[in-house]
Amino acid sequence: MSGKHEPPTNRSFYLSVATSTLRFAIIVALVVGGIFVISRAFPEPAPGGPGGGGTSSESPTPSTSPTKPPKQEPSPQIAGVVLGVYNGTDVTGLAGETAIKLENKYGYDVPTEPGHVGDTPTKPVAVTTLFYRTDQDKVEAQALADGFFKGLNVQIQKLESGANIPKDVQVAIYLGNDYAATVK
Repeated sequence: MSGKHEPPTNRSFYLSVATSTLRFAIIVALVVGGIFVISRAFPEPAPGGPGGGGTSSESPTPSTSPTKPPKQEPSPQIAGVVLGVYNGTDVTGLAGETAIKLENKYGYDVPTEPGHVGDTPTKPVAVTTLFYRTDQDKVEAQALADGFFKGLNVQIQKLESGANIPKDVQVAIYLGNDYAATVK
C-alpha cells in the first residue's frame, strides 16, 4: 500500500487532542510564570508616588510634591537632656522630689549645681509649664508633657532670652498647683 493514506483511527484523534492540550497548558504556564517573574523584577510604584499615575486618569493634586520626602520630626533623646526643675507651689521640696523621679525613672539629667532645682521667681504657678530653648528641646519638652506629666494640661513655651535659668538647661520645668495636686 504504498502512497495511500490509511483512514484516521480514534486512537490517533485522541493522541492529537492530548498533544495539543499539553502544548496549550505549557504555553499558559510559561506566560503566567513570565508575568510573575517580570512583576517581581519591576514592581509597580504606589499610586501617587514617583512615576505613578502615568496610566491613571487622575491628575496629581497641586499641594503634593512627589519628589520631596515627608519631613520627619526629630525624636526625643531623654538620656543626657539637662533639665531645670522649679517649684511654683507652696509644697515644700516638690522640685527636689520631682528632679529625683525624673533622673531615676526616666534618665533625665538634673545637675546638683545651684540654679537647677529651686523655686520659681513668682508664686503661685497655676499650670505646670515647660520652657524650652531650641526646636530639639521643644521635642524633649513635648515628650515630658506626654510621658511624665501625662493627664495634665501642661503648657509648653519658648524660654525667653533674659530668663534667669542656667545656660546648660535645655528644658525648664515650672511645677504648678495642678501637678502638686496629683502627687499628694
